[in-house]
Amino acid sequence: MHTARRGFVRMAVSMMTLLGIAAAGPGAAEEEGALVDGEGARLEAAYAAFVAAVREAGEIVQRHPFYGEPANRASAYAFISGMLIATLEEDVVQDADHPFFRILDFRIREGGDNPDQRYLFSRVRGDATYRIWGTRGSVNGLELQVYAGEPWRKGGGRSVSTLAFEDIAFDEEGRFEIFLSAQKRRGNWLANAPDASELIVRQVFSDWSSERPGEIHIDRVGFEGRPRPTTTQAAMAERYERAAADLVRTVATWPDFVLGRYVEDRPANVLSAPADPASVGGVAGRFMSNGHFELAQDEALVVTIWPIDARYQGIQLTDPWFSSLEYANRVTSLSADQARASADGAYRFVVSARDPGVQNWLDTTGLPRGTILIRFDGSRLKSFPPEKVPVALKVRFADLAETLPADTPSFDEPMRAAQIAERRRAVQIRFGK
Repeated sequence: MHTARRGFVRMAVSMMTLLGIAAAGPGAAEEEGALVDGEGARLEAAYAAFVAAVREAGEIVQRHPFYGEPANRASAYAFISGMLIATLEEDVVQDADHPFFRILDFRIREGGDNPDQRYLFSRVRGDATYRIWGTRGSVNGLELQVYAGEPWRKGGGRSVSTLAFEDIAFDEEGRFEIFLSAQKRRGNWLANAPDASELIVRQVFSDWSSERPGEIHIDRVGFEGRPRPTTTQAAMAERYERAAADLVRTVATWPDFVLGRYVEDRPANVLSAPADPASVGGVAGRFMSNGHFELAQDEALVVTIWPIDARYQGIQLTDPWFSSLEYANRVTSLSADQARASADGAYRFVVSARDPGVQNWLDTTGLPRGTILIRFDGSRLKSFPPEKVPVALKVRFADLAETLPADTPSFDEPMRAAQIAERRRAVQIRFGK
């Protein structure tokens, strides 16, 4: 035991000395005698490992091909910062026995996060029962999904179960109660499994000007009145150990996901046929089309999307780190309710760095390349109609007027300013900021 303690001490002191974080004052590890037991040594070593993981995250993005473009460097560190917030909230703060939802908002842009959604996450135990309750509000949709691990990584996990909006029963006032458990229950039920690790709830917005989020809460059944135990040194050490591993893995995952599944999978400015994304962590029952844009300052991409029977339809842009582009104060996403359809019923979106003076503009924010995500939610179709597959056409910016339908009206600067002001107001209300 004494040998193990000395080993922990040496590891903690050497790691903190290497990183330059050994501090003076009470509790500092100035010498081996400052750490009085093995648990304390493990805790300080775990914290040092987390600090080292932050440094490694920076090295990961610096080595990545996307970092070679100056336009992607500031966003690389914004990406790391967001993943740092998410990792601390999920691994260090959250408790699967006394859960609260963490919210993915404009601080945390991860995994192609949709500006039309408010995401709520909670760690869960596979052997436990949870009660999710609240009110619908006036959202376009509400979806719940349980993950085991990380299904977007090859061999990283799977989607355990999904509860679609159309299958949730609400009372006359929009209230609901859903149980997550291993045993099937009457009413709103979501299947748990021994390997389950996380619950995600998606609130979907389409008409930002009128839709408002409802309340959503979670309790582990049987723990509602129990005091939460004081966190021990060993438990906190375990949390920081998990956080260090998760941070490095997450920062490495998303840019490689974009590189392998977008950039190397097909040519630039070409969209995939819509498919079910459930195998990589998307919600079941969704059609999704994607691609990556690559545009010069004097070029534009015209994306044509036909409506289907979907409850929700939207398009967005992300940077190469798979983070949503600024969506409150710029127009980098549009839902069907925010966009204008042409006389033939199709939506035509202009992806470009310059404002083309049309309502359906998607602002690249000056990025020479990034990803395009198109979602169709709530469709009853078994397969996507071939004649309605989204298409993209790269054109010279100067030729846009000839490319767009003749009935495309102009959209002047005051109209754009009003559009952005409304977006900002909607995001403030959605996230209570």
